[in-house]
Parts: sequence; structure tokens; C-alpha cells
Amino acid sequence: LTTLTSNITAPVDYVLMKALLSAARKKLPFFNGTLPGELSKSKGSASVKWRRIENLSPATTALSENTGTAAAFLGRSAVQPTITDITATMAKYGNPILINEEVDLYNVNSKTVQLMDTLGANAGESLNLLMATEFANAAAAMTRFSNGSAGGAATISTVTSAITLTDIKYVVNKLNRNSAMLFTPQANGSQNIGTSPVRASYYGISHVDVEEDIRGLGGFIPVEQYGGYTETMPFEFGAVGGVRWCSTEIIPISTNVTSSSSTGWLRGGQSSGSTNVDVYSTYIYGKEAIGSVGLGNMHATNSYEMYDPKRPPAVELIVHQPGSSGVFDMFNEVGSIAWKAFFAAKILNSNWLGRIRSGASNL
Repeated sequence: LTTLTSNITAPVDYVLMKALLSAARKKLPFFNGTLPGELSKSKGSASVKWRRIENLSPATTALSENTGTAAAFLGRSAVQPTITDITATMAKYGNPILINEEVDLYNVNSKTVQLMDTLGANAGESLNLLMATEFANAAAAMTRFSNGSAGGAATISTVTSAITLTDIKYVVNKLNRNSAMLFTPQANGSQNIGTSPVRASYYGISHVDVEEDIRGLGGFIPVEQYGGYTETMPFEFGAVGGVRWCSTEIIPISTNVTSSSSTGWLRGGQSSGSTNVDVYSTYIYGKEAIGSVGLGNMHATNSYEMYDPKRPPAVELIVHQPGSSGVFDMFNEVGSIAWKAFFAAKILNSNWLGRIRSGASNL
């Protein structure tokens, strides 16, 4: 018998096993490769500013001979560098759980520990979803709609294909033309049997449904075939097209978007049972493309999994035991557990973050 309840209650006529069941562990990679920022308390502002000095134009004109006179020297002109300022304002997020004394009386001692783990997982997932929202602000010029052809589709409503190698090449070429910075250097050959060299790469994040299509692309190198000297990211599943890939199940899906008879082999009807095609977002980005800010502590720069022993940085877990609320808890019955975080995310260079909108094969 399986029962679902929204309240934490005392079990009636049951012996509660001390070995609590594990909840789902989602992969949360959206802090991976972001540029962390930090805002300290009592600074008089909730905003953070990044400043970038843009590249100077190439000097292709030879300098004239300096005759040695002051007039000739002063006649040389200087260039003015272009400075780009990017700001982000932090906001506060959190989630509480209200507990009563019956939780301690009737439940096993590990229940509060489980609640703490649940809140830590909720904090990690919440902040990753906020990061994913900022990723979704990728510039229109850096967005590719997949239809299986070289030119791509015009809009999301005309997406008729799963992700293709051409889609990945298109975005990678855009990043290369914009001089985006790569995360990883070239990983050359190894004497280990079955290993493959991996070229210098950007990072990519896909939905787990799209992961299976990426695995089937020509030239895909599974992470198991990297040389043993190649450091990998958590949840990395392979490389193709100059991108090293992670996947996650938390990327939002645009459901029932395309209604074309030629796309019946694509996944559709995630929410309503319709045969219309669902459209997924896949991100490819370079170093310093996107930043994250926490209060008093820098956010993570790597992937992590829900219920990992390490908590998301910049997240505060707050525990109030029953009896700590004074006159508002006259019988010392009520306590609470909560998480709180100050957070901001910002695209720092829109030319270094690309997005592919595609379907996914109906497996």
C-alpha cells in the first residue's frame, strides 16, 4: 500500500522503519562553468557589477617615423578602449517546513535529518531552476531552431527535427566567430585501450531526453572512452562537435508546440497526451558567458546532485526547535526548518551562449 500525504503526521498503527527511503536524485548542472560573484553584507547595495574591457581594434597601419621633435611625438593619437558594465540585483529565495512536537514523539530520530536533506535538495534544485531561467534568455541571434536541414527552422513553431550535428556545429561556429573562450584544452591520445582524444571544448547542457539523440550523433565520444588523464564534470556523458555534455531532467519543456504529420516519430504530448511535438532547449556556452552571485559566499561552479552531503554554497539552513518561539508557542509545540538564499544570475556575454530548440526522438 502506497500513501501520499502533504503533511508530516504521526504514523497510526504502524511501526515506522528506521531506514528511510531515498527520494529522487536529480542532476543539477546549471552552475557548471558559471563565473561566481560575491556580495558582502553591509555594503549599502544589493547589486553587483561586472566590468569588461573590450578588445582593441587591430593596429594595421604602420607608425610614421618619429623625427624626435615634441610636435611629432604629441601628434601620435591614442585609442580609447570600450568598457562594458553588466549589473545584476540579488533577490531572496527560500522554503520553510513547519513541524510540531508529534514529529519527534512518533517518528524516528532520523526524520529531522531527512527533512534537512530535503530542504538542501530543494535549495539546490530551486537555484538551478533560477539559473536555467537566465540561460533561457539567450539572444535570438544565438538561437537555432532544428528542422534537420542546414538552414534550420525559422521559429519554434516550425521545429520538425531532433537535435542534429549540424545544429551543434552552427552554434559552435557562432561561438568561435565571436571568440568565445573554451573551458577545456585539447586532450591528446592515451596508451589506454579504447580511449579517444577529445578536442578543446565548450560546455553543453541538454535535457535527458535529448541526451539519447546526442549519443547517436556521428563522432560522439562516450565519457567512458576519454583518456584516463582527462578530468570530467559530474554527470558528463560524452563529447561531440567541440562540446562536452552534461544532462539534466529539470530543463523546462515546451509541450505540444509543433503539429506536423512529418514529426510523428518525435516525442509529443508530455502534458496532455497530444501527438503534437514537444520542444527542448539545449545550451552551449563558453567561459565567462554567464555569472552567478551569492551573499557572503560564492556560488558553486560545478555540477552537483540532490542530497549530496555538500550543501549548495550561499544557502542558509535555519532550524527553530519547538519551544523557541516564546509566547507565540505557548505549549512549546511548534518548530520550523527552512532554507534561505540571496541569489542573482546574469548573462555576461550574450555572444558566448547559444541555444538549440529541437525535438527529441520518441524512443
